[in-house]
Amino acid sequence: MQAKRPGNRKIIDVSHHQGEIDWAAVQADGVHGAFIKVSEGIGVTDAKFAANAAGAKKAGLTVGFYHYAHPERSEAVAEATFFASVVRAGQAPDFPHVLDVEGAAGVIGADKLTAWCIAWLEEVERLTGHPTMIYTGASFAKTYLGKPLAAWPLWVAHYGVEQPMANATWSAWSVFQFTSNGHIKGISGDVDINAMEQAFFDAYAARTAPHPANQANNVKIIVNGKLAAYGRLIEGRVYLPLRQLGDALGVPVEWKAAEATPYVAGRIVTNFKLIDGVTYLGVRSAAELLDGKATWDNETKKVYFSLAPFATNA
Repeated sequence: MQAKRPGNRKIIDVSHHQGEIDWAAVQADGVHGAFIKVSEGIGVTDAKFAANAAGAKKAGLTVGFYHYAHPERSEAVAEATFFASVVRAGQAPDFPHVLDVEGAAGVIGADKLTAWCIAWLEEVERLTGHPTMIYTGASFAKTYLGKPLAAWPLWVAHYGVEQPMANATWSAWSVFQFTSNGHIKGISGDVDINAMEQAFFDAYAARTAPHPANQANNVKIIVNGKLAAYGRLIEGRVYLPLRQLGDALGVPVEWKAAEATPYVAGRIVTNFKLIDGVTYLGVRSAAELLDGKATWDNETKKVYFSLAPFATNA
């Protein structure tokens, strides 16, 4: 697991515990994004979800939603269905939907909990058409969350350290919650503060230009005349984030956790790269896979992607 570094983006996570939030003041204090609690278990909606989602979006922050799980009480599909039903009433998030798994969830044991998490993640992706990820504590991840979950990005909590504890499932984190006692203008009392990897931020905040110091992410992917994502230059080849390409083209993208392999419209994806928890595919490979066309403009460093009609596999 890597240590946090100055180039990471500052992200907070909030719930009703933070009370009324002045989101404009939060944004002015250097916060780039926020994860907002949506729900817990079955039947519990966070009282500030709607207000926080609207306020954070209005302030121009990049936003994600999370669900606090109770695997010791409920079935995964039931909790996923409830979460999805609440999210539909809120504003669309930017970051992946988050499964918050910790605490009493461990009583069902590592194998059952790993399977429970996979079921929730896959069902939420199916119901919402939006990617998912996992939040947990560093020690909890090491003890209870098995290798099949490596297919999803990790948001890990470990306080008072620069580098979170390692585990056997993930080699790197996408988001690192390093304190629960942070202070941000616009919020009364303590708030969790997180470091987010720049590449992860860029992948889900396409409206935000890449950090000037990170030119590897400076390839714009243009789909139907609109900026859909930022690609990466790796060893002279352009790679694009698979999930964002699928979203822009209206093509379903899914992970089959048992195989640790992504599929696009039912077609298996090979030669992909996992970078900071994001799946990247070479532009040429993506075009061949989708029966599409990709054009590289060397002067503007843009890739123009178009898709021809094709039959999806069952």
